[in-house]
Order: sequence, then C-alpha cells, then structure tokens
Amino acid sequence: MNDHKIPVMIYHIAEQKDWLEAVAMGTYRTSSLNDEGFIHCSTLDQVMEVAERLFSGRTDVVVLEISQQSLPVMVKYEVAPNGKTYPHIYGEIPLEAVRRVLTINWQNLTLENTTNQAN
Repeated sequence: MNDHKIPVMIYHIAEQKDWLEAVAMGTYRTSSLNDEGFIHCSTLDQVMEVAERLFSGRTDVVVLEISQQSLPVMVKYEVAPNGKTYPHIYGEIPLEAVRRVLTINWQNLTLENTTNQAN
C-alpha cells in the first residue's frame, strides 16, 4: 500500500447487463471475484484511463461509484503489472455501497451521472 491518501470513493466499470442483474439479485459480483479473488476497481484519477484501455467506445458499460466505507469486505490497494496501484475489493459489493451509476461520455472523456442513488 502506498502512503497516498485513500479516496472515499472508488470506481468499477461494469457491463450494464451485469449491473442490472445485480440490482435484481441485491449484490454485485464479477467473474474476477471467482477467478482472482477480488473485483478490479480504480480511483477517480485512473478510471478513464482504464475505460479507454479496456472498454474504448463501448456504450454497454456503466461506472459504479462505490463508497469504501460502506463495504463490509476488505479493499486492498495493490500494484498491477503496469506498475500502478489499484483498489481491489475482496468480496461482493452490496447495492448500498454503490452511490451513483455513471455513464462514459466518449466524446469528451468524462463521467456523467445517470442516477442520484443506486437504489
């Protein structure tokens, strides 16, 4: 873990269909939770770089703004193969921890609010 200040909010890019399924189920999880043991996230400063690298131009994704303090599971900041430190959530994300669901405006590379609350 770096000595940098831990942000209050972290961000996860999700396929919209997976988010809608999570809303129906009451909790969000990804295949990486099964495969790697955690859910990949980003800080606000990292999320657009990650979006461009992994999801460029896709309109079927949303960005979940997650309150770290609302998570009942561990969040670890770990160094990725690219040398950058990213937050990883070690468990499912309860809907109550998702503060906003955002979309990506690919024209000006910004996040746009689509909801005030996740539920």
